[in-house]
Amino acid sequence: MMEPMRDRGAAGAWSARVENAAPSAEAGAAAPLINLRDTGRFLDVLASLKCTLAISRRPSGVALLGVDNGIPTLSACLLPRSMGMAVAGNRLAIATSHELMIFANVASIAALYPARPGYYDAVFVPRVTHYTGDLDLHDMAFDKQIVLAVNTRYSCISVIDSYFNFTPIWQPPFVTDFGPDDRCHLNGMAFHQGTVRYATALGKTNTPSGWREQMADGGIVMEVPSGRIVASGLSMPHSPRVIDGQLYVLEGGRGRLLRIDPASGVKEVVATLPGFTHGLAEHGGVLFVGLSKLREKRGPQGLPIESQSQDLVAGVAAVDVKSGAVLGILQFYNGVDEIFDVQVMPNILRAEIVAPQQWFATPSIMTMKGGFWQARPAEDDEADKPS
Repeated sequence: MMEPMRDRGAAGAWSARVENAAPSAEAGAAAPLINLRDTGRFLDVLASLKCTLAISRRPSGVALLGVDNGIPTLSACLLPRSMGMAVAGNRLAIATSHELMIFANVASIAALYPARPGYYDAVFVPRVTHYTGDLDLHDMAFDKQIVLAVNTRYSCISVIDSYFNFTPIWQPPFVTDFGPDDRCHLNGMAFHQGTVRYATALGKTNTPSGWREQMADGGIVMEVPSGRIVASGLSMPHSPRVIDGQLYVLEGGRGRLLRIDPASGVKEVVATLPGFTHGLAEHGGVLFVGLSKLREKRGPQGLPIESQSQDLVAGVAAVDVKSGAVLGILQFYNGVDEIFDVQVMPNILRAEIVAPQQWFATPSIMTMKGGFWQARPAEDDEADKPS
C-alpha cells in the first residue's frame, strides 16, 4: 500500500510511501518515498471521471491511482518485470517476466480488508497464474474467459488459456518462421468489439531482431487479419486503439499521440508530449497516455525524441480526445523511469492491489455463498498441534 502525503512546498506535488516494497538492506529502514506532481488538472480530471488507473511501471510493479474527496489514493504491487495489462469487469491481467497473472477484485469484502478496515472500495488479489515462459507480452485484452496477448518474442498474437504455454492465432504475413527471435517487434493490438482490428510493429522485417536496424522510422500499423499495411514510416509505434470509430496510435520515438485514417494512411498529430509514449487508455472523452524517459543503458538509437532527452518525464498525461488539449500530466520524480501500460478501472476510487506474498499472509476466501479474509492461515494451526 502507498500512503499519500501532500508536499506543502509545491502546488500539486505529493509523496507516497511504498509500504509493500522489497525489504531495505538496513534493518528497520523506512519504506521509500515516491514523489509525484500534478502539472495541470490531472487529478481533477481523474476525480471527475470517478475512475482508477492501473499503471504498469518500471523498474517493476503495478500501481493503482485514484482520487477520493480531492485526495489522491495510490497503492502498489511489486512484480517481476511487469509489462502489458488488461481490464474487464472485476479482472485485471498483468504480464510479468515469465507469467501472466490474473487478479480479481473482491469488492464485496474490500471494506473488511484487515490492513485498513472500512476504507477500500476495491481490493485486487491474485487468482490465477499462467506460467507462460519468456514471451515479452505487450498489449493484452480479455476475450470472454481467455486472454489475447501480443507475443513479441514469437512475433504473433496469442491465446493464453492454460492448454499450452500459448496458442498463436495470428502473425504478420511477412513473418515466415516461428520461434523466439522477435523478428519485427510486434507490440500492439487494437481489440475492438470482440475482435483484433489493428496491430503495430517496429519494422516490416523477417530476420531475428531485424527491426533494430530501422527503429527510427521503420514502424508500421497493420490491419488484422489481412496484414495490409495501414501506415508506415513511424518511429516506434505502440498501443493502437479504436476509440469512437477512429484509430489512435502512439509514436514513441517522437513522443506523439496520432490519429490515423486506415483507408488513406494519413497521420494527424493529436498531441506532442514530453516523454516516450507507451500505453494508451480512454475513458469519458479523456485519453490517458503513458510517458517514459529514455533507457540510458541502450545508448543513442537515432530516435527523433533523443534531442529532447533532458526534458522527458516519466508519468501519465491526460489529453482531451476532441481537441487534443493536454489537461494535465502526473509526473513521477523518482522511483519510476518508464510507464509500460495504462488501463482504466471505472467506478473505483480507493483501490488496493495485493501481491502474492501479501495474500499468502492474509488470504481472501471467496465462494458463491460469500467471502471473508482468513486472518490466520490453516498451516499455522497445524504447526501449533502437538507432534
